Amino acid sequence: MINKDEKIKTSPLYLGFLILKKISKSKGQKLMLDEVVVNLKQDFTTINHRQIIFSLIFLYQTGIIEFAEPFIYIK
Repeated sequence: MINKDEKIKTSPLYLGFLILKKISKSKGQKLMLDEVVVNLKQDFTTINHRQIIFSLIFLYQTGIIEFAEPFIYIK
C-alpha cells in the first residue's frame, strides 16, 4: 500500500483518511464522488485521479465505505 519512494501524504492510506474525515464532517455523513475529487484536488495539487481511485478501493475493500450512486458513505 505504501511505496518507499512515494510521499506519505499522497499514499492511498493517507488519502483514505482524508476522505473519511471529509465524509464525517459532511451533512448527512455522505458525499458525492465528484465532491471528494474536487476537495482533494484543492488540498493537494499534485494528486492524480489514480491515487484517489486506489484510496477509494482500499476503503471499500476494508469495509469502511459503501457506494450508493452517486454518494459515498461510511458504513
